[in-house]
Amino acid sequence: MDKGIREFERRHRAVTAKHRRLAEGYVTRLNPNGTIEHRPVRRVRVLPLKGLALAVTGFVAFKGYLLASLGPADYATHVAHLGGGSLLEQAGSWLMGADPASRWIAAQFLGVLS
Repeated sequence: MDKGIREFERRHRAVTAKHRRLAEGYVTRLNPNGTIEHRPVRRVRVLPLKGLALAVTGFVAFKGYLLASLGPADYATHVAHLGGGSLLEQAGSWLMGADPASRWIAAQFLGVLS
């Protein structure tokens, strides 16, 4: 009897999983033997562009804030210090380098901070 219960639970989990996939969308097809069946739509999971754009914007705003609060000379000194470190620190130095967008944001912050 225990084997029968395990088999039932396995089939039940499979049906429940298929039902969850069908709830996200399905395509109805006619099999060669004439049976109508519903198949889940295959969705390719991609990185959400809105979230990525928000993260990049937040990072550039953070760089702009640091540039405004430290000042260009002190900020450049900190970034140069990072550039002399390990490979990871050099990558951080490259990422934290002042670009036109962060300089523009720093100029906007200077008006607010002062």
